[in-house]
Amino acid sequence: MSAWDAYLATSGRTPAQSGADVAPPGAAADPAAARAVMVAQLEEEGALGPGPVRDALLVLPREVLMPQAYVRRSASGETPPRWDLLDWAAVQDRPELLGLLYGGASVLVQHDGEPLLGRARGSRSGASITSMSTVMGLTAELLEELDLRPGHRVLDVGTGAGVTAAVACQVCGDRGWTIPPTSWG
Repeated sequence: MSAWDAYLATSGRTPAQSGADVAPPGAAADPAAARAVMVAQLEEEGALGPGPVRDALLVLPREVLMPQAYVRRSASGETPPRWDLLDWAAVQDRPELLGLLYGGASVLVQHDGEPLLGRARGSRSGASITSMSTVMGLTAELLEELDLRPGHRVLDVGTGAGVTAAVACQVCGDRGWTIPPTSWG
């Protein structure tokens, strides 16, 4: 049983309530607890082992990299689809946002090609999600395969939400890091 499943079992929640509307234990008050649960789940899934990538994920504040994220509020097949933009600056959004950021699934970060800065929290309807983070298990496996070490040089050509770039920078240091200008789209 994963750490997340154990939390759900002891909290009385069901798997259907995980992710979008449930934060990991202690997450409302402590993002570090949410990171620890995410890392434990990645370890249990075999996507992450001991080493610098694990250490980086334990300290990397995803709420800083993705201070806003969308959660779908409409039922599958409902048209037009509806999303709410959650914002870390809004204290009432933090538990749900931490559940999204550290739940392991893709994080929906952009609706209908909107700018990523200066968005007002609240509901959106119609159109579609146009950008999301990679599933955390896939990111962890990729970073583990690269066998990153301090001093390595890394070229990231599509930073997206910046999670992979931030982990690599944490592991390798910030001197050997290059992000081409076209990545900032």
